[in-house]
Parts: sequence; C-alpha cells; structure tokens
Amino acid sequence: MNKEKIWTDKAVKVFLVLVIVLSLTTEIIYIFKGTSILMLVLMWMPALVSLIANIISLKEKKEKLTVKEFLNRLGFRSSKLIYILLGIFIPLVYLLIPYLIYWQIYPDNFAYHGVALNLILKDIMPAMTLGIFFSLVSALGEELGWRGFMVPALRERIGLKKTLFVTSIFWCCWHLPLLIWGGYMDQCPLWYRLLAFILCVMPIGIICGLLTVESDSVWPAAFLHAAHNNYDQSVFGLISRGEKLMYYVSETGFLTIICAWIIAIIMYISYAKKHQRTL
Repeated sequence: MNKEKIWTDKAVKVFLVLVIVLSLTTEIIYIFKGTSILMLVLMWMPALVSLIANIISLKEKKEKLTVKEFLNRLGFRSSKLIYILLGIFIPLVYLLIPYLIYWQIYPDNFAYHGVALNLILKDIMPAMTLGIFFSLVSALGEELGWRGFMVPALRERIGLKKTLFVTSIFWCCWHLPLLIWGGYMDQCPLWYRLLAFILCVMPIGIICGLLTVESDSVWPAAFLHAAHNNYDQSVFGLISRGEKLMYYVSETGFLTIICAWIIAIIMYISYAKKHQRTL
C-alpha cells in the first residue's frame, strides 16, 4: 500500500456527505413520484459524486492528468477477462442454487415445472446473457462510486479488512429508504426484509470489493452487480412465485444468504493467503 494517499481527506469527506444527501433526496422524490428514469438517476448518483470528489482531490493536490489517466482514476482501468467472467458467474452460483432448491421444494411455483431443460434454456438464455448488458447501464453508476472510489479511497486509510466491512454496510444502508418506504422487496414483513437484506448484501459487497482489488478495475464489480440484478429480477424471479418465495431466494432469502456468505468467506480466505501483508 502506498504511503502517499491518492485521494485527499477532503475529497473522501465530500464524497460521503454528498452521496448521502443527494441520494437520500433522490430516494425521497422517488418514493413520492417514482419513475424508472428517477431510479436510473439514483443509481448514477454515486458515480456523479465520485467525479466531484476526484476533481476536488486533483485540485487540492494540484495534479494534472490526461483524459485516460483521469478515467483510470475513476476506476475504468482494463481488467483481465477472468475477473469479468467471475463477476458474471459468481451471482449465478449464489442465486441459482437457492432457486433450484426452492423449485424442488415447491415445484408448482416454478413456471417451467415439467418442461424439458433444453426448452427452458432456449427461453431464458437470451434474457440471461443480453440482459446483463442492459442492466450494466444502471449498475455501473453505483459501482463507480462504491468500488471505483470508496473501496480504494478507504483502503489507503483503514486497510482492506475494514474497508470491505464499511463499504458493504454503507451500500446496505444506501438502500434502506427504498426498503422501508419505496415498496422494494415488500413481499415480506419490514423487520425481516431489513435484517435479511443486510445479511444478504453484506457478503455481495465483500465479493465485489475483493474482485475490485484483485482486478484493479471497477468492471468486474459492475458486471457482478449487473448480472445479479438481471438474474434475480429479470429471469429467475419472473419464473417463480409463491407466498414463501422471498424467505428462500432473492435478496431476502435465507438460502441466498448462506450461499453468498460461503462464497465471500472462501474468497476472503483465498485473498488473505495470497496477500497477508495488504490486509
């Protein structure tokens, strides 16, 4: 870890204050006058604030960067293909396994119950693949803030272990107004969805953070975020039903929580063995 900080303390403070104030304001407006465009604006708010924070940091340090260098500073550095593929594959594992178990327990709640596998794949594969790129349009906005700025900026101050915890909690809390008042995941009681959502998103945040640090790029986390939203909301969630659905799967299901934590712990232990000094 470099002794000299890339981002100034003022830039980090501005980011934290602005992303809370501007996001909360947008969430309140969305709750009263919700539109899909406003949700897209909300998801790009972290990216906008990251841009402001980076400009503040550059001015304070009197640094001059080329366009390419500035884009790299924002997190747009190239990534090895393996990390992009991991970003696409990991959410498939921690989401599909719970859904498969749920469909086995409640076969009548699976829209394709009794249909041949090849026909199922023929129907859902276009949405599972192309949908990721449509979802990336919104997911990238969040990730430029959380993993593009927040993870590296906090890491150089408090180390990776605390950074993974803080950024994941922050990401969870960012969703809370929508969980409480915005009708998000409202198929289960408020107390349960708050607790379950935090327990589920925490390990996903850790996974995203580790992928970012390993790849030195925001792209793997952005693809993971996009794949997660696409698989859950636009594929598996659409072909599943049932009163107990949200207790088993999606972002409040106990099966998803277990699978996500197992992957996060395995990834963290693996990273720790490789990079003990950087923790």
